Amino acid sequence: MSAFQLLFLVAAGLLAAGPVRAQPQDAPEPTVPEAGAEAGSAYAVGGIKVDVSAKTPQAARFAAYRIAQRKAWPLLFARLTGKPASSAPPLSDAQLDKVVAGIESQGERFSMTRYMATLGVVFDRLRIADYVGGLAGSLQSAPMLLLPVWTDAGATTIHHQKTPWADAWARFRLNVTPIDYVLAPGKPVDNILLTGWQVRRPVRSTWRTIMARYGARDVLMAEARLVRSWPGGPLRVDFVARHGPDGTALGRFALTTTREDELATMLDQAVMRIDSLYVAALQQGRLSAEPSLALDLAPIEEPALFSEAPATAGQTVDDAVVVGTEVLVATPSAAAFDALSVRLRSLPGVTAVTATSLSLGGSSRLLLSHFGNRQNLAEGLVAKGFSVTDNGELLVLRSAATVDETQG
Repeated sequence: MSAFQLLFLVAAGLLAAGPVRAQPQDAPEPTVPEAGAEAGSAYAVGGIKVDVSAKTPQAARFAAYRIAQRKAWPLLFARLTGKPASSAPPLSDAQLDKVVAGIESQGERFSMTRYMATLGVVFDRLRIADYVGGLAGSLQSAPMLLLPVWTDAGATTIHHQKTPWADAWARFRLNVTPIDYVLAPGKPVDNILLTGWQVRRPVRSTWRTIMARYGARDVLMAEARLVRSWPGGPLRVDFVARHGPDGTALGRFALTTTREDELATMLDQAVMRIDSLYVAALQQGRLSAEPSLALDLAPIEEPALFSEAPATAGQTVDDAVVVGTEVLVATPSAAAFDALSVRLRSLPGVTAVTATSLSLGGSSRLLLSHFGNRQNLAEGLVAKGFSVTDNGELLVLRSAATVDETQG
């Protein structure tokens, strides 16, 4: 999915805007693309038509979401691998719940027993990589946090000030490459976390925190060290492509120029050469991420809530089998939403939390997939510290514990 990570939607228009789980970023300005941009994402599959009948409108809507997920997965597989959709490995509903980040309504109609809509399904690119990565070969890497390390006159800089090396990577971002580069936005917290000292520090606990913040699975360090023969004289830049928390060197080279005004052109050439080193390493299987860097991203196998028979338009779904409850809860920031999602997923019996209407700074609708009935879910929420009000359509949640995390 893309050269640089941009995740996820801000649904200012609620259902029409297409909600998705927000990436961990600095509050109060999370990095989230607008709905129009996300529509072109490699990980969003739209235009899926569903027509479902059930005993209640909520059950029909939830069943339609499940059907849309089933239809979207083969289409996504074909897009990412270049293989026929029919060759997509089968995924259970429980597995799909783990890799779907949100459902976008692109037009819907419903009655008391029927739900008809055109839906878009947005997949979590980090989690779906577990199912597509090995099959896609060198098509695309997992999201890789890129650190453009620039050293000039003995001073090492990554993000705390602008460098010609970071500029070169910014120019490269629109190039087509199988490496999914994630570049930090350069905010104050980036200056604290991503330092020249950190790239030499192999402590996994710190790297896990960094991976979670930037939505990455691994780290790449592109080092450039400028050497001046004398003021105004020839320039030489030594480059090293490194990978992983240990900074394993994948290749190194040097480029020289006699003119200061040719430095930018030389750095552009270097970026392309370093990218080729990473691509070669990906093809050779040397860019495998350590599982411990993203422990919470592995899919969890659970019994499917629906039968695996192919869904058809107008399908009637047994309400006893459809287990889904929508909740309304305040989401003041992206960090609050992330913390809330983790908290809800920890509830016994809850298999997935899907944003159906995300409003950062307001109240969002979340669809909880779960075993048991609505009352059991409400009791579990109360046990987790939530105040629960059932208005008949959905559960309105209020939390005594503050989930808004505005600090890096």
